[in-house]
Amino acid sequence: MRNLLERLLGLADEPTDNDDLRLRKRVGVLAGYILVILPLQLPFLGPGLPTAWVVAVSMPLISAANLFVLARTRRFQRYVAVLVLMVLVFAALAEVSLGGLNGSSAAIVFAFLGPVLALLALGPRRGTAWFLAYLAVVLGVIAVDPVLSSRIEPQPYPLRLVWYAANLIIPLALTFAMLRYTDVRRRRAEERSDELLTNAIPATIAARLKRGEKRIAERYPETTILFADLVGFTPWAAQTDPANVVDFLDSLFSRFDELAATHGVEKIKTIGDSYMAVAGAPTARPDHAQAAISFARAMLAEVDNVRRDSSVPLELRVGLASGPVVAGVIGRQRILFDLWGDTVNIASRMESSGVPGRIHVAESTRDQTQDTYSFERRDPVEVKGIGRLTTYLLIGSSGHE
Repeated sequence: MRNLLERLLGLADEPTDNDDLRLRKRVGVLAGYILVILPLQLPFLGPGLPTAWVVAVSMPLISAANLFVLARTRRFQRYVAVLVLMVLVFAALAEVSLGGLNGSSAAIVFAFLGPVLALLALGPRRGTAWFLAYLAVVLGVIAVDPVLSSRIEPQPYPLRLVWYAANLIIPLALTFAMLRYTDVRRRRAEERSDELLTNAIPATIAARLKRGEKRIAERYPETTILFADLVGFTPWAAQTDPANVVDFLDSLFSRFDELAATHGVEKIKTIGDSYMAVAGAPTARPDHAQAAISFARAMLAEVDNVRRDSSVPLELRVGLASGPVVAGVIGRQRILFDLWGDTVNIASRMESSGVPGRIHVAESTRDQTQDTYSFERRDPVEVKGIGRLTTYLLIGSSGHE
């Protein structure tokens, strides 16, 4: 039933539609279905009135034909224009044929559905144009009302009372229902958009973007950068089914994301089988180096568990460096919170020159954590643009001495 409803509401959907446009289209399609069903009640509300039968027969047929053409052509704006025009015309027709405002029991209220549909389906600009058309129709009906009311006898009071109730309750209830439907779907789309945004960039940065900040660039004086890479991944991936490769990376990196959140470390990005994270940005913390090492140890333990359980012949190589970085949001279509500076370059070099299954750190990280951890000094490593640096291996991580 849910799939059938999705198909019925998605008559005008296109693969390239964004959430807002898809919502507008579905509101318009829903209104079309309502106008197929709603007029069928008119002969029961106004027995013996020829106008009730004219509307009850013609309006559903025109609305159904309009939906059929939409399904074949996907010309949504033309569909909405016909829909709104139909509402305005039939409301005005009811007013005229039943003797004006008093005789028709304010049938013109139904015409208000027209600009509401246009607003929800086409947006504010076109909705405003149709609202002006609605005002023109109302003013026209008011202008001719003295003539109509003097020449056409009003319907009996009980019948007019029924029509008053219908004309006041039904169109306003439909307006409320469509507004509520739109708001619920809009909120769901916003929640999904927020979820995707905070998955792509840190939550604090996402909040600043939603507040309207156009350019986000900061200097963070105290951070620790982490790079991790799966050793042996390329030859293993070449011999493994692509679906299994993607499933493995998705499962492992999702677990890394959970560990990052647990240790208060911010994931920056993944590139292939490499993982980059930072402690101390965008939220500062004095123990950034300790947090990054704790996270790195947890990552190594996770890979050990995976290798033991699945026999995947991979190990993790991790590099860390501490110091200042510049960070900011770049891009418009696919935004990214990224980091730059010598600290990033050194951390990357620590990873690439490291040892599988070990945590390789720069002197800057060793200096901040030597009271907590023990390190093994290595021969100096050449870092492009910086020179030769003394580096260290953390002792005791992942079962290595």
